[in-house]
Amino acid sequence: MSTLIAGDRVTHPKQQEWGLGKVLSATPDNLDVFFVGAGRKRLSRSFIQLEKAEGAASKHRLLDNLIEATLMNADDFVTVPMAIDRFMANYPDGFEDADYIKNAREANVRGNKFCVQLLSQEELSRLIEEGSFDAVCDRARHVESSTNLLTKSERKVFHDALESAPCQKLFAVALLELLYGAETDEARFKHFLRTLGILGLNKWPFATLFSFIRHPKQSIFIKPLAIQNSAKALCWRIGYKPEPNWKTYDAVLRLYSYVRTNLLEEGLMPRDLIDVQAFIWSISQK
Repeated sequence: MSTLIAGDRVTHPKQQEWGLGKVLSATPDNLDVFFVGAGRKRLSRSFIQLEKAEGAASKHRLLDNLIEATLMNADDFVTVPMAIDRFMANYPDGFEDADYIKNAREANVRGNKFCVQLLSQEELSRLIEEGSFDAVCDRARHVESSTNLLTKSERKVFHDALESAPCQKLFAVALLELLYGAETDEARFKHFLRTLGILGLNKWPFATLFSFIRHPKQSIFIKPLAIQNSAKALCWRIGYKPEPNWKTYDAVLRLYSYVRTNLLEEGLMPRDLIDVQAFIWSISQK
């Protein structure tokens, strides 16, 4: 179809397994197209007559969130089915695999149980009302230490930041608002970031650990290098910035939702975002 232009959604009539595609650029002779099932392809208009997709047939979440063409590396692109094959090679029983549970899930589930017990809304509210801000921070340290999410150096920074009484009060009140506040997720997240900035903890792991551990069915943990590598492999645009921000967090949430949907469609049954996270992180570990 000679009228195709950049941005058009298309299919290849002879390569249906490539799925839906998006025209990245177009010249009179060639089309540069990204296909959700095959990655980036350069095609000659003379030999290939792509079919334009319109309406509902043109919708696809990956194409709606595609990274810039300049950032794409055709050799690095990974489809979710490809990633599933790699994951299953390591864990033949999927998310029920004993090695998977021991290596990737167990510590975070343990952290969740401690968090539910020690940092429930009732417990946090009671301790804060009593002025026991140090007890809140002790419990937060205990919950964090039960997981494997922070590195040793990150753990030290986190623990050291909560030594003084004023810092303990700031963190305790902000943690209650983050986990159980009545405002929107975005507003609570931004408020927590402001507190972390005062405490010198404004980094992605500190910004996302407690909401993830307390609410693993809806919140995510961001490990900078892992999520950047995985998102690039999947060609998903997250707009990563080193300083935590809602726009990037929301983009990563959409990536988790997309991957979770694909896992369900392929017959894998993630229990929560702990499973989805482990799967996504595995993509970055070639």
